[in-house]
Amino acid sequence: MKKVLLTSFCAVFGFVAFLNGAFAINTNGNYWGAWGYDGGTGVSGSAGDFLIAGGVGKASSHGTFDDEWGGVAVIALKIVERGGYFCPYQIQCANKRKEKDTWTVYYLPNGYNENKCAWLCETGYSGENCVAETTTPAYCDKTPYNTQSGGKFSGLSMKTWGGDADSVEGRVTGFKTWYEDSHYERDVVLGVIKFLEHGVIAAPVRVACGRDNWKDNDSYLEDIYLASGSINQKLLCATGYKPNDTNTDCVPINKDICEIQDMKMCDGFDRNKYNSSIHTVKVVDGCAKYFCSETGKAFVSATDTTCSDCATGSKGGASGKDGTCVKCETGQYFNSDTSTCETATAFSKTDLQYGKGKTKNSNSDVNNQCWTLVVPDDYVNCVKNGGLQTAINN
Repeated sequence: MKKVLLTSFCAVFGFVAFLNGAFAINTNGNYWGAWGYDGGTGVSGSAGDFLIAGGVGKASSHGTFDDEWGGVAVIALKIVERGGYFCPYQIQCANKRKEKDTWTVYYLPNGYNENKCAWLCETGYSGENCVAETTTPAYCDKTPYNTQSGGKFSGLSMKTWGGDADSVEGRVTGFKTWYEDSHYERDVVLGVIKFLEHGVIAAPVRVACGRDNWKDNDSYLEDIYLASGSINQKLLCATGYKPNDTNTDCVPINKDICEIQDMKMCDGFDRNKYNSSIHTVKVVDGCAKYFCSETGKAFVSATDTTCSDCATGSKGGASGKDGTCVKCETGQYFNSDTSTCETATAFSKTDLQYGKGKTKNSNSDVNNQCWTLVVPDDYVNCVKNGGLQTAINN
């Protein structure tokens, strides 16, 4: 089967051409300039990590036919000026016995699902069609955008069965498609050439098919390079992230949003008021609270989570209930377990030696006197309870 190609027309307008069930990719020349592609048929350098499964030539697994080889790559099904909608696809070079042509066909690889697709955009743009952001995104896509285990693009491999029944080429939009020497198809697609933790680097990539073993024919990816003039490699970040200062990686736009977005907040704790530079998070009874991270600081009020000076020690402290400052009056002490001020009990020097309300005469047995104890908790209980024996009996 051969594809019908009207190259001069598709350089400007997107369309799908087909004959006898063979599809060509959609093409759109509107964004050549935005992506640094000059519309030529040549190449301009290595395509980096474009292929994540399969490979060039016939050394790797064949595709849906045992005489057709290819590879799996993450490419843009939709291309816009500021990014694209990227999915993992299997690019396979097809053939027909005794025919000189070889052409690209696109399939869904093993391990594919819609969750592996995403809009990836330049900084300041996000969402469908990469529209300009008017506010900071309230969500961080924290899924690793890599091919390692657990990454967004992990678990993908060549589909090696099914023939041509599952071609999805009509979904793919590229920059250009043509036949070289009238027989060897080349496509220029927008592909990921480097995978990062929270984004990718993408550029126009030229995919070229070749063949051998005439007359039976084997067909394969002959080479893969950056397309002609593709100097504009773009760093595209996941939702909630932006390029770092050197434009080499993606970092959180607001790390506070990323840090606590998956946490259930306790009643009274507004996640939008959390500030990691002054607050620390604690999970209490299945929900998250945040408090002033600096010792001696507490919230100004239940609704004002800025941090101000607060009493410490027995005089007061930050409430574990709402983070506000609790200050105790004279004759009270701060109970940090309950976050309340409690009435202080006075102990005389004699109480500290023999127990509350006791003297040397009323507690004459040295073994029952508190001053002999060296374990702090035992001593406290002895003093409070009027001697060691009383403490034990209580």
